[in-house]
Amino acid sequence: QETSSFFTAYGTAKSALSFLTREMAQEFAPKVRVNAIAVGSTRTEALKTVLNDEIEQAMVDLTPMGRLGEVEDIASCAVYLASPAASYLTGDIIGVNGGLNALNMKMPRAFD
Repeated sequence: QETSSFFTAYGTAKSALSFLTREMAQEFAPKVRVNAIAVGSTRTEALKTVLNDEIEQAMVDLTPMGRLGEVEDIASCAVYLASPAASYLTGDIIGVNGGLNALNMKMPRAFD
């Protein structure tokens, strides 16, 4: 997996949340199911603040599904996780990310 320079804090936080999800699933099963959604680049108000045509195209080009995510994509996953269809699923992190396994946009370095 490709990483970005000076992305240590973000990566560490994501790793901690993944670990927490798995451990809480062990601790609270079978009464409570604990899962997480790992969200990829999704068209939100926050992303719109940095998105222009050039940046969006670069991101889309690097995303295997050939588009950015929509809020509805994330909501659909949440509905699935809350439904009886996911009754045997716990301790999992579902990637709703268009097939990404690396960053699809350049992140600024902390120090230059």
